Amino acid sequence: MATKLLISEGKLKAFTNINKNVDIDAIRAEISIAQDIQLQPLLGSKFYFHLLDQITLTGNTFSVDELELVNEYISPYLIQVAYWSMIPHLHYRTMNRGIVEGDMESARSVDVETMKYLRSIQQQRADFYKMRLLDYLITGRGQNKFPDYLSYNQLDGMLPDKGSKYNTPIVLNNTTRYGYSKERIARNINSYSDRAHYDCPDCW
Repeated sequence: MATKLLISEGKLKAFTNINKNVDIDAIRAEISIAQDIQLQPLLGSKFYFHLLDQITLTGNTFSVDELELVNEYISPYLIQVAYWSMIPHLHYRTMNRGIVEGDMESARSVDVETMKYLRSIQQQRADFYKMRLLDYLITGRGQNKFPDYLSYNQLDGMLPDKGSKYNTPIVLNNTTRYGYSKERIARNINSYSDRAHYDCPDCW
């Protein structure tokens, strides 16, 4: 499990409605789990651990392109997916007497169905930022910028999931939703589409 975090506990609290009094250790654990389980399959183990290796005690050693990737694409996704991961554990807490609802006598927990509804909303937000991250890496301005994302083998661990996209009722077997060739993308060959004629930095 990752011990280095690509987002801070403070940032997660600042961009969600998590109360400032929520235990920092619990937040750190959920960020770490979200990184390992949700982000690692998207980036592949090789690129994922490369990014973690750039985090030092005094800051980071990210390249300019990596810093843009982390700040503009990975962080928003991690914030939403880590919060999604936290919701059941904010509802049910493990205490000395067992698993209980909430941890304050004066607080009233929502019912399970409401918790599921809130989590489904959070899932939609996480899916949007996941789609945005993959678009940037696969068909956007980030393609071909990150060697560890493009070059990998089975010995590196998990391979990047380049086919995981935002759910849609329309299925395009041979192209992405923007018209790019999946075959060319899988072979790490530059892919082009008439979408490129539009002024959309994240959609190329």
